[in-house]
Amino acid sequence: MPLSSLFKAKKTQTTPEVLRDPDKTDFCYFPFFEIMMSAEGKFKPCSKHYDFISHEGKTLVVGESSIEEAWNSDYMQTLRENFKNGVRMKGCDECWREQDMGLKPMRYDSYNYNIPESQVQQPLQPTRVEINASNICNLRCRICMPTASHKWIREAKELYNWEETVHFNMTPENMATIKSWIPNMMEIGLFGGEPLMSKENIELLEYCVETGHAKNIQLLLNTNGTVYDDHVAKLFKKFKHVFLNFSIDDIGPRFEYQRKNAKWDEVVENMKRWIRHGGYTEKDTIECKICCSVTNMNIFYFPEYFEFMNKEFPGLPVFWNLIYEPWEYSIEILPEEVKQIVRERLQSFVSTYEMTEKRTKTIDNLITYLNNTIDKPFNGFFEKIARHDRFRKEDFSETFPEFWDIIKDYAPERALLTK
Repeated sequence: MPLSSLFKAKKTQTTPEVLRDPDKTDFCYFPFFEIMMSAEGKFKPCSKHYDFISHEGKTLVVGESSIEEAWNSDYMQTLRENFKNGVRMKGCDECWREQDMGLKPMRYDSYNYNIPESQVQQPLQPTRVEINASNICNLRCRICMPTASHKWIREAKELYNWEETVHFNMTPENMATIKSWIPNMMEIGLFGGEPLMSKENIELLEYCVETGHAKNIQLLLNTNGTVYDDHVAKLFKKFKHVFLNFSIDDIGPRFEYQRKNAKWDEVVENMKRWIRHGGYTEKDTIECKICCSVTNMNIFYFPEYFEFMNKEFPGLPVFWNLIYEPWEYSIEILPEEVKQIVRERLQSFVSTYEMTEKRTKTIDNLITYLNNTIDKPFNGFFEKIARHDRFRKEDFSETFPEFWDIIKDYAPERALLTK
């Protein structure tokens, strides 16, 4: 398939006077300074990008190709040229969809790095890397898959005949290449799997500290909150800045249902231990935040969620990640009648409960996003929930009784959701 077929013919102005204003152009800086090694054992321009990096029509795979080859591939070169020319790429659909709804997509974040013009004109090496060192993880989150958690492998094989293995992406060649980039590195993102369970990640952190480059590098980690490591906490303090994001989508039993194998009380205690090493603001070397994956399982319960956060972690920023895949968990497939109930519930909470301006804005944006729909059947949600409930011996209707009362009439068969 020719590379030209990967792009949409929508052009926007990218003249110098508007290039630094994301509201006036579709330009994105990420392909000019970032590359991602994904949990699937492949490469992507960024975490939001839908397609994997290819070269001469062949998808590049870890073990067969290196991260350096991915950076210099014809796919990346064409992507960069198309952004310069204002052409929208299909792999960036999630950003375009959010932008066209009036939301600020992830490409806006690329403007925060103040990338110099020289890097745009001649991107010799990345100054930001996102590393999924492996799919080793201790949880089986409902929204996840075996490519990102090896704990999912048996369940996916039995339910979907999915043949998957454990991926170790940090090959000696990739480790050597990334270490060679460290002197000019601006930021490293560590993901997973669970990044704090990866010995390769620890090796890279130690290398940055031992070579004296850590003081010039920002770190970004997404952790499920189940792991605390005092040695890693000491390493973190050697870096310029650390963004430590906790993946917390709900509270109590609902959290444990969505993040299988996690223990809510232990996660809360681990969060407090990490926060004691840093804080909530950019002035803290270790800046802690919460990343909430928004699904049709948890959005109804956001009032309780934010009430808990306001009580236990009053200054902790909360930002959200909209789940598009698996589509069965997307809030876009909720029936309009259900969406309206959720809207009214969230609006009532915002109007009566005192919160920070940022948290209020977070909920307002979610209310806006509820206006979006996709052409997928709500039945898919019930079928997916039922399939995994039977395998895990769980019951959605018992764990989410209030929401179940609202949606149960849409279920194809009530018996599907019983143990």
